Amino acid sequence: MLKRLLKTTPIMGATFLAASFAFNDAQAQDSDREVVRVASNVNIPLRIFRAGDEIQGYEYEVYTEALERAGYEVEVTDVAFSGLFSGLQAEQWDVVASNVFITPARHAEMDHSEPYLAAFDALMVREDDNVRSLEDLEGTVVGTETGTTQAAYAEALNEEFGPFEIRAYEDIETQLLDLEVGRIDGLTLGYPTARVYIEDRGLFEVLSTNDASFMIGAFFRKGDPLRDEFNEALHSMKEDGTTAEIFEKYFGEAPGEESAVVRVFDEAYVPEE
Repeated sequence: MLKRLLKTTPIMGATFLAASFAFNDAQAQDSDREVVRVASNVNIPLRIFRAGDEIQGYEYEVYTEALERAGYEVEVTDVAFSGLFSGLQAEQWDVVASNVFITPARHAEMDHSEPYLAAFDALMVREDDNVRSLEDLEGTVVGTETGTTQAAYAEALNEEFGPFEIRAYEDIETQLLDLEVGRIDGLTLGYPTARVYIEDRGLFEVLSTNDASFMIGAFFRKGDPLRDEFNEALHSMKEDGTTAEIFEKYFGEAPGEESAVVRVFDEAYVPEE
């Protein structure tokens, strides 16, 4: 029976969230690790977020279940996106799972799981603003989160429709507040996240989306055998319907038959250049 303990403790400017699980220790007999440290930005609607004293979300439930099946306890550290990968390489944590797109650059630098979700980027503006088309972006201010594909999308828009100021942020809530009160004219973010904020606040709309759909997975240091253990557990979750059930719980609809939520990849996933 699953036993869970959740606590929050400040550590060096981040938040440490320990979710401890009791399961069969024999499953982890090939590793010296008993605890796997996961870094996430715990502020992403639908995927990983706080609800009172608990962490919830599709991605959170997927990675904790996968690590549980692999025989580990889990410690989660809340980290701004810009610090996720440097901390992984410095061995501050073992896994990064935070709505991270599997890009060619990240594929070259780190190992990653097979995908368990897909998404694309969007430009969101206020409904009552003067920015009604991409041509209206010239001379405006667009917010984005540092180190993300959304930042790259903002740069691409600037090259084609600018010049405009790109203002870097460390968190989405500050961006939303600044957009709401008019300190910025738009912001780039993942589309499902944009949909949540539009439904919740009723102040915004999506002006544009990019053409690329990105696969999302968990990231590991190069050569860490934990990646293969994670993938094996993830495969079992896809095959027995667990990932589909979690997806429907948060997104309110069943995943597509060929979506990354349920698809078991026969070969290691390699992103296209």
